[in-house]
Amino acid sequence: MPIGLADALRRALAPGSGATVPARIRRKVLRGLYRGGIPRAVSRFRLVDNPDLEFVAIDSQVLEQLYWLGEQGWEPELLPWWRAFCRRSTSVLELGTNIGYFAVQGARAAPGVRYVAVEPHPVSAGICRTHLALNSVTTVEVLEAAAVADAAASTVALLVPADQAATPTVAFLSPDTELPADMARDVDAVLDVPAIDVRRLTEGVDLIKMDVEGQEHLLLAAIRDQLRERRPTLFVEVLPGTVQLRALLADLCTADGYRCYGLSRQGLVELEAAQLATVRLMDEYGCQDVLLCAADVPLP
Repeated sequence: MPIGLADALRRALAPGSGATVPARIRRKVLRGLYRGGIPRAVSRFRLVDNPDLEFVAIDSQVLEQLYWLGEQGWEPELLPWWRAFCRRSTSVLELGTNIGYFAVQGARAAPGVRYVAVEPHPVSAGICRTHLALNSVTTVEVLEAAAVADAAASTVALLVPADQAATPTVAFLSPDTELPADMARDVDAVLDVPAIDVRRLTEGVDLIKMDVEGQEHLLLAAIRDQLRERRPTLFVEVLPGTVQLRALLADLCTADGYRCYGLSRQGLVELEAAQLATVRLMDEYGCQDVLLCAADVPLP
């Protein structure tokens, strides 16, 4: 597809563009565009709804959706809250940064804040560094490693399913993962990657984003004493069927003074501890993540 035509489509299909495209037709067109990916002639692109941000065009589910839909293409329910909490933080930790989209957004929202982004997949970590440089972000430290609960581990096996892009959104560690079975099948690549004790990473941090494909319950359990003592704010991906994670999050609310919120386009929705076992976050709110913050901390 010629770049000029692609740019015209991006502008016309962007939310708030003013174009009168019926929603049903818009969805059908976008499905076709996603299947085609980013046009081959594109090497870099700016977000259609935030042209201050620039990214490279590579094989990536995240980048394909950002290319066609801008900030509305990737977890728009989470983005404003991530920016807001980064601004009021003193030290940020992102576990599972992938290509660095939220690292770019968070660091630009809070340029004076210490920010550590952790990503075990080597290609994804490299692209993250590229995106930080493209957007003149110099305050983020990228660690190419997997955060683990086992303090003695020096390396771990990272499993990548066959249907994943060059920068996989689903790459996981096998021991005790709660990743749903349909996401963990057809593994065709296993990478030996460095491991780092999650307790070292979270020391002194007051804001944590955790998207680690089924390892969330293990990492949160490992830092439970730190959570109880300092109650950092947490953004956690909660996939379907994550029984251990959901029980742990409920316990944080009942025993450790946290409140939990679903993230929707209309705003935050408080979730009672009893709801966490069964709530279908994506179906009900459009976002797979939850926010946990200390009950005595005012929301932004």
